Amino acid sequence: MLFEFNTNIYDNKSDETFEIDEGFVKGNLFKDEYIGYKDYKPAKITVKNEREALLIKIMMLDFAINDLNLYLALNPDCKEKYEMFTKYSLMYQKCLEEYEKKYQVLEVCHDTFGKYTYNSNPWPWEGENV
Repeated sequence: MLFEFNTNIYDNKSDETFEIDEGFVKGNLFKDEYIGYKDYKPAKITVKNEREALLIKIMMLDFAINDLNLYLALNPDCKEKYEMFTKYSLMYQKCLEEYEKKYQVLEVCHDTFGKYTYNSNPWPWEGENV
C-alpha cells in the first residue's frame, strides 16, 4: 500500500444521515459533517406549485446523490450507503423524466422530442418564478 496510515476520514464519525430535505437546506447529508454557522437556522423551502415542487425534489435528489458519491469514493464497501445512492439515483431519473415530459428539458442532451426547445422555455429566474 502506498500509505501506511489510515486515510479514512470517517473512522471516528457516524455515517448517520439527515432526511434528504434537511440535508439539502443544510448543505450536508451527513449529520457528523454538518457544522452550523453561528446562530443561522436554515430556512424551510416552500413551493408555489407542482412544477416548482418537482424541480426542488430533483435538486434535492441530485444533491444527495453527489454527497453519497463523495462518501462512497472513500467507503466503497458500505452497502447501506450504496443502496441509498442507488435508490436516490432511480428516484432522480423518474422525477427528471416526469418533469421533462410535463414542463421542459433540464439538460440540453435530453432535448430529443422532435424539436429543439431547450432555449425557448423560461428559465427559473425569468417570469413567474422571479
